[in-house]
Amino acid sequence: MTSRNSKPAAPLRWTLILLAAGSVGCARLDQMQMGSLDQSQGKLTPVSFSVNELGLDMAGGAEIARQLTKGQASQNAQAVRDILALINMGPRTGNPVFDDSYSDQLLASIQQQCPSGQLTGLRSIREGIAYGPVSGEVVRVDGYCINSAE
Repeated sequence: MTSRNSKPAAPLRWTLILLAAGSVGCARLDQMQMGSLDQSQGKLTPVSFSVNELGLDMAGGAEIARQLTKGQASQNAQAVRDILALINMGPRTGNPVFDDSYSDQLLASIQQQCPSGQLTGLRSIREGIAYGPVSGEVVRVDGYCINSAE
């Protein structure tokens, strides 16, 4: 009786390794700001607002394409990666998103959770979770609604 070798083929092994590596995300904090807390205007109620959007690092995607190709295609992908990196130079928080107005809906959420419109002790957080060149970009605002004394 002969025993069979049950080793996976090399392409399958690399596919499994890439899938495992790609499923791991990395959280990052891009920016945080805190305001002062005013307790003299009335009763405070904690409130929290959050919105998110899908982001994409095009230069990171071009780098992945460069690593997966060979020869002239690899050189072309490297040129695209370099151009995209140069276009997106400068100060920024997080990856570019598909819809720049995604955080505009915060105002409606604020009006719903705090009818008085008076907020204090605000803490705004800009964070993201990256999965390679794709990321989830999050804007979160925590604070206190001042309920007017009646």
